[in-house]
Amino acid sequence: MSHQTDILIVGAGPAGLLAAIIATQLGLSFEIIEARDGLHPEPSAHVLKTHSMEVYRRIGIADAIFAQSTPEELQRCIVWCESLTGLCYGRLDLSGKKGLSPRFTRISPVYSANVPQNILEPLLKARLVERHGSDPVRFGHRLVNFSQDDEGVSARVQCGETTCELRARYIIGADGAGSSVRRSAGIAMDGPPALAHFLAIHIRSDAMPILARHPGVVFFVRAPGLSGFFIVHQPVGSQVFMLRIDPEIDPPEGFDEAQCREIVDRVIGCAHDYSITSVGNWVMSAQIARHYRAGRALLVGDAGHRFPPTGGLGLNTGVEDVENLMWKLNAVIRGKAGIDLLDSYEQECRPIAIRNTEQSVRNNDRMQIIETALGGDRGDTVLAETIGELRGDEAHPQFATLHAAVENQIDHFAFLELEMAARLTNGAFVPPARTVPTPVLPLEGFQPSFQPGNHVPHFWLSPGRAALDALRFDAFTLFVPAETEAAWRAAAGAIDGDYLDLDIIALDGTMRSDQASVADYWGQDPFAVLVRPDGRIGWIEPPGLADRAAALEEALGHIAGRASGPVPKERVA
Repeated sequence: MSHQTDILIVGAGPAGLLAAIIATQLGLSFEIIEARDGLHPEPSAHVLKTHSMEVYRRIGIADAIFAQSTPEELQRCIVWCESLTGLCYGRLDLSGKKGLSPRFTRISPVYSANVPQNILEPLLKARLVERHGSDPVRFGHRLVNFSQDDEGVSARVQCGETTCELRARYIIGADGAGSSVRRSAGIAMDGPPALAHFLAIHIRSDAMPILARHPGVVFFVRAPGLSGFFIVHQPVGSQVFMLRIDPEIDPPEGFDEAQCREIVDRVIGCAHDYSITSVGNWVMSAQIARHYRAGRALLVGDAGHRFPPTGGLGLNTGVEDVENLMWKLNAVIRGKAGIDLLDSYEQECRPIAIRNTEQSVRNNDRMQIIETALGGDRGDTVLAETIGELRGDEAHPQFATLHAAVENQIDHFAFLELEMAARLTNGAFVPPARTVPTPVLPLEGFQPSFQPGNHVPHFWLSPGRAALDALRFDAFTLFVPAETEAAWRAAAGAIDGDYLDLDIIALDGTMRSDQASVADYWGQDPFAVLVRPDGRIGWIEPPGLADRAAALEEALGHIAGRASGPVPKERVA
């Protein structure tokens, strides 16, 4: 059966839309279907980590996202309180750790942002339409199931009362936690399906008067009979309170608007004008797909992993999934790499999801020390007594315990290792044959270097043009010392194998970021650095290299999942 398209993307959320944008840039044909009738109506995810913003810079929407982001001064605090305007148990001051600050400018051309998902998705979709030339998203189209053979997948798709079949080389499951692609592929999830249950009460209001006391995005609210967190997605616009519930005692469908309004009134703690826009329920889980690939089916985003929200890692991990996957699919589809390259997608990305799941669970568990300090773990009576003692007595010794417990949460909300692209320990890269300098001490766990498996460090090639900006999704990039540029160009021209394009960029050791120069990353012996289309370092020149062409071709072949030379016909996908 002939292929209708290269890729069928199921799901038009943040991961699916990003996959479609990159597919467009790569010149791959695709269909993108979405079971919903439109984009996500509620804010949901809102934290965009620095590395996600690097990817968004590469597709040309970073500035549009920053224009919609919560102002830095309103992201300053994370607050633990009885209510938004009541007794404050403690607050984590993130001054200097959000927005355009030296903390970020020394390691990236961008920085983190706070933009709700229902604002992000239209920005992604607008970019997709602009790049594609028309709107390719088929809303109201639900994947029923799919089958696959040696040449592609056949998907049965329902639209209203009609069902059609779509044929593609590959299918990407970007269809969220309840993924129909994952289910149809028979991929199981590992981990607890339910750590906690929440009632989500979405409101619209002008929250600026509330934020005057504690400018912040997240408020953890704890009082007798009340436990949850209030998220300010937009200071003037959408906010949500996530109320922790026991569904066996208080099923979410049992909450009417009057009860929800009573809850929100308690959370805010003063007279405040707002409207309830929707009420839903959400289950916190910590699960990872046992496999990210089943033949020609691949999972990205929430289809492959479900995290607790503590850390804001879910959407961002999905961005890293798509960035890692799309160049590999392009190389395989075009016969520039063996199909074995796709094995490295799971090999590289699943450990990142495991790390992020574990970190999210640790963040969630660590907040228990605040609950213990309040006495909430011993019941509402003890909690009420503690609150009564604290109210009106700023010198109460229990505040010192609470403040120490709050300060202990800093890694949850500001930790650069989780802001940046994760380090790979295994996958489609060549282990180094030289000692790689690490000129910068670890910054909150993050240590940039030219180590293969790392993302290429940030430095400026020229004013306004970062190393990141030189990368292409459809090409390798070889950064070389300026004095060896001619030799490397000759070597690249001597390669016989059929690989993705190779861009060669000469580096001057004085090129630098606010943190370090290229010379610092080189050390005493400048060397060439081969960067994959996703920004990962794939290979570095070994010392005393005699045959540049042979070494470069061997490195490209290793990364591409094949020996040097053309891809055997039976392995072209």
